[in-house]
Amino acid sequence: MAVSFNSCAVLVVEDEVVTRSVSVRLLKQLGVGTVIEAADGAEALARCNRVDFDAIFCDVDMTPMGGLAFLEALDGRAPVIMLTKHDGSDVVLSALRSGATGYLVKPLTPPGLREKLEKALAAKG
Repeated sequence: MAVSFNSCAVLVVEDEVVTRSVSVRLLKQLGVGTVIEAADGAEALARCNRVDFDAIFCDVDMTPMGGLAFLEALDGRAPVIMLTKHDGSDVVLSALRSGATGYLVKPLTPPGLREKLEKALAAKG
């Protein structure tokens, strides 16, 4: 049975406008009810202070606040899937050690997003 995402609130944190809009569109195609965007970690933290997200997809490389700094500042309030262009183990291991639920290598695909979103929702309980 397919999981329904229509009651979910998901945050997409990505500084590249095109990548962010593609991510939002893919999540909406998966049936995610609420998709909110942020351009960097600081903006994402402000959004997290107002909304209780079910999952967060967050880019690693951003300024002024990058994904790993955001992940640490978030302090486990929501499951975070890191988005990266690097399949390098150092970046991935650092994110997982900092509390990320998982990671996705860009470019994103609907099956990859679905799998990670299901994992994040299961992690949230």
